[in-house]
Amino acid sequence: MTDAEWALLRPLVQPQASRRGRPPADARRLWDAIFWVACSREPWRALPERLGRADTAHRALRRHARNGTLDRLLIAASPHPLAGGDFRSLAWRILRAFRRVARLLTMAQLLMAKRLGLATALPCAPEHLPRPHLSAVIHRLMPLVRGARPALLRWMIALHDAIPGERRLWRLRD
Repeated sequence: MTDAEWALLRPLVQPQASRRGRPPADARRLWDAIFWVACSREPWRALPERLGRADTAHRALRRHARNGTLDRLLIAASPHPLAGGDFRSLAWRILRAFRRVARLLTMAQLLMAKRLGLATALPCAPEHLPRPHLSAVIHRLMPLVRGARPALLRWMIALHDAIPGERRLWRLRD
């Protein structure tokens, strides 16, 4: 990571003063390690020694996924109007890190990446993710289909089956 990239990233990843525990000795090296593993497709144990311990970097990435840091980075890397700064040089690495911990993320975080149009951050094709708004549409339409034709009812059942997505297809795709 270059000095300019770190200057852009540092305000978003700095630990809050009220956070418990010891802050990382070298936050830049920690994020270099996270980005190295996320972009290399290698296992954590393949992390070079110069970047620190693999378990420390892995634990930090999981913590950042839970505390909202990765969400802020995802918004910053997106074309969203609230994205501040020019994160184009870091965007691919941020998306790869988000994808690396996709199985630990909540559905809301995955749907946020989908709504931001960041398909490369998702663990599967966007059409395999759940469709929560489709459920609301079906519930609104159900009173209208009383006495409807069987073909329409089959169509509604198929739509209802599509709402949860296809979790078995959630594999990391490259």
